[in-house]
Amino acid sequence: MELVNNTQVFFEPLSHTYLCGDKILIGVTTLMAKHGLSPDYSNIPAATLKKAADEGTAIHREIQDYDNGISVLRTPLIEEYVALCQEKGLKFVASEYLVSDNELVASSIDCVYGEGNEVVLVDIKTTTKPHMRPLAWQLGIYKVFFERQNPGKKVIGCYCLHIDRKEKKIKGLIPIDVVTEAEVDALVAAEREGRIYIDEYEEPSAEIVLTDAELSAYVVQASEIAELKDKIKQIEESLKGLDKRVLEYMLEHNLETMEGGGGVFKIKKAYERTSIDTERLKKMQPGIYEQYKKTSTVAASVTFKPNK
Repeated sequence: MELVNNTQVFFEPLSHTYLCGDKILIGVTTLMAKHGLSPDYSNIPAATLKKAADEGTAIHREIQDYDNGISVLRTPLIEEYVALCQEKGLKFVASEYLVSDNELVASSIDCVYGEGNEVVLVDIKTTTKPHMRPLAWQLGIYKVFFERQNPGKKVIGCYCLHIDRKEKKIKGLIPIDVVTEAEVDALVAAEREGRIYIDEYEEPSAEIVLTDAELSAYVVQASEIAELKDKIKQIEESLKGLDKRVLEYMLEHNLETMEGGGGVFKIKKAYERTSIDTERLKKMQPGIYEQYKKTSTVAASVTFKPNK
């Protein structure tokens, strides 16, 4: 896929500035911070922020070097990244792809994937949790600038690739519902006119439904459940190797049960299970699929994930 390279704007890495001729353009993250659209990190010590930023930069570089063929080192993070791209069908096109309106604003998109005339934009985040509204703005601006810079190309999705910077593990590829083109134009107009843009969007809060006491108790109990589930997962992982050794011994000696440690091991022998490949049936025999498919309603429910 061929993308239009912006030849009017130059990025100067030492000062981290975007230049269009003699004019300095404002970066998207700086623009968002100026208009109060970025996460508030004012209560976090500067040294902590710098350490987090350095760790995040290293992770960005590791992925970008792999994508651009600079490094072929397959670290555990890169192995995860490659598997994710294969699973989601992401075909790499560009990293650090510079977009701009060539007047006021410029920035570089972390990752562009696509095929034909359809692309997906991805921003890599290594913060403890992704901030959805700032991401909606950041990727929304990228989408507008990208499509205007590449007539005929369509952005069909915007995502946050969330990575745990401590463990260097991918936590998820999160779809982002970006702001509209009209909102982006209104923000740029406010910057041009020297006024602060007011984002009237308000994040829904459970405090509308639950009292402070109920919400506090819910969070405490949900956090306890999450911790217990993590603990169970860790214990199950630690037992896998022991289970394998016991299973191999019992199979080798044709044992159905075996006592030990105040309990009994029971073997569950291998068996065949038959199922219907519904996706293939739907494709190959749509009439039969429609005739015998069964539709049922799953009751609505709510899930809650405590902030770490």
